Amino acid sequence: MNKQEYLDTLRAELEKQSITNIGNMIEYYDEMICDRIEEGMSEEDAVRSMTPIPEVVREAVLDKSVPSLVKDRVKMSREKAQKSGNGWLWIVLAIVGFPVWLPLLITFAVVALVVFILLWVIVGVIFIVVISIGASAVACLISALSVFGGFISVPGAILAAGTALLLGGLCVLLWKPAAGLAKFFVSEIGRFVNWIKTSIANK
Repeated sequence: MNKQEYLDTLRAELEKQSITNIGNMIEYYDEMICDRIEEGMSEEDAVRSMTPIPEVVREAVLDKSVPSLVKDRVKMSREKAQKSGNGWLWIVLAIVGFPVWLPLLITFAVVALVVFILLWVIVGVIFIVVISIGASAVACLISALSVFGGFISVPGAILAAGTALLLGGLCVLLWKPAAGLAKFFVSEIGRFVNWIKTSIANK
C-alpha cells in the first residue's frame, strides 16, 4: 500500500464513522509518512510502519463524546434500515418500543453516572484522609509550640509534639501509596469511560 492508498482508505473509514476534523487527521498522517520517507524509508515501508487504519479509526471514535456516539449509532441504524427498504418499519418499532428502550437508556445512563461519580469520590476521599492527617500534625505542632506562650502545660506540649511527629510520619508514609491508589482509580475511570464508548460503538 502506498501513501495515497493509505490516506484515501483512512479518509473513507473516518467518514463512515462521522469523525470530525478528518482533514486535520489526514494532514497529520500525511506529514508522518513524509517525515519517515525523508529519514530514508521507502514509501511502502513508511506506510507499513504506520498505525493500522482500524486502530486509528477506533481511537478517533473513542475520542467522541458519549452523546455523539449514541446519536451516530441511531443514525447508522436508521440508514441501514432505509437501505434495506425497512425505513418505515424502523420508525414504527422506534415509536412502539419507546416505553421500553427509553427507561432502559435512562437506567443505563444513571448507573454509568453513579459509577463515574463514585470512582471520583473514592479518589477525593483518599486525598482528604491523607491531607487531614497532615493538617492534624500541623495543628498538634502549633499546639506544642504554644507552651512558650503559657497556653499549654509542658507535659501537654510534649504529648502534642509526639502526636505531631506521629501524624506527620504517618502522612509521609501514606502519601505515596495514596497517590498510587488515586492514580489507579483515575486510570479505572478512563477505562470505564472507554468501555462505555466501546460498547456503544460496537453495538
